Formats: sequence, C-alpha cells, structure tokens
Amino acid sequence: MDIIFRHLQPSDALAYRKTRLECLRSFPDNFGSTYEEESKKTELKFEQIIKKGDKDCFMMGAFDGEQLIGLCGFHSEGRLKTKHRGDIVQMYVKPDYAGKHVGPALLRKAIEKAFLKPEIELVTLGVVNENARAIKVYERIGFREYGRIPHFFKSGTTYLGQRFMILDRETFRP
Repeated sequence: MDIIFRHLQPSDALAYRKTRLECLRSFPDNFGSTYEEESKKTELKFEQIIKKGDKDCFMMGAFDGEQLIGLCGFHSEGRLKTKHRGDIVQMYVKPDYAGKHVGPALLRKAIEKAFLKPEIELVTLGVVNENARAIKVYERIGFREYGRIPHFFKSGTTYLGQRFMILDRETFRP
C-alpha cells in the first residue's frame, strides 16, 4: 500500500465533495454537519477553499493511487488576536483503511503544514466524546483535552458531548 499525502488542488474538488458527503452519511454521529444539510448545497465551504485557495485554510488528502481515501482540514483566521492558532476540521479516513496508520499520518501532515506558518503556535480540534478511537490517535500525536461540553450535538432525542483538545508546537510528535 503506497499512500500519498498532499494538499488538495482545484482538480480534487469533486473527489473532496464525494468523500465529505460519504463520511457524513456513514458516520453521522462523528460530525457536526449532516449529510442532509450538506448534500443540498451547490458548493461546500471547503470546495470553495480548494477551488480558490485561501491563505488561512487548506485541506489535506490521503490518496491510494488516484482514489481519495482520507481528509484532514485546517482552518485559521487572519485576525490579529487569533492568528496564532487554528483548528483541525473534517478528519476522516475511509473504513477500509482503518488500522493501517493512514489517519495518524494524514493528521501529522496537516499539522506539519499548519506549523510551517510561523505565526501558528496552537492547533485545536473538537471530537465527539464517544469517538474513543479518534481520541487515542489525537492523544498519541500530543493533543491534550482542555474542556468538554455535554449535549453539544442533538439529533432527534439523542445528545452527544464534544471534547476539545489542543496541541502546541512544543508537544507535537511528528
């Protein structure tokens, strides 16, 4: 298995959309967005970013040959008081690749790219409390929990809590 990790380009926008909608449909409890909401949009937020480029945001992809098998986005803001931090978003690897170290490698590539910006000092993320597998990956890379909100998401009568994690340059384990 020869997996390639790279920044998504405009030509990858359609594959991104397909993969993003697939993860929302397959794992609805792991994301704040829903398949129903996102599939109705003519263009997803990161589709626009991939097509037009954005100095504060990017989407990394994991490819097995030509097939996009994983996503990991990074979003930061250009505001003076917040430009030292950014967020990991939309982390996903297709189930066929679970346990093959694709997710941790993809996440590390995204963090390495984020830390190439000298002003980025902190990377944060949110993860559903019940997603123990993802939490273990984040902890191995050096993320630590800084808070939780119970009942963060609600779907019908079901609530899910959200855990917030942070990583700084000094504790990142590439």
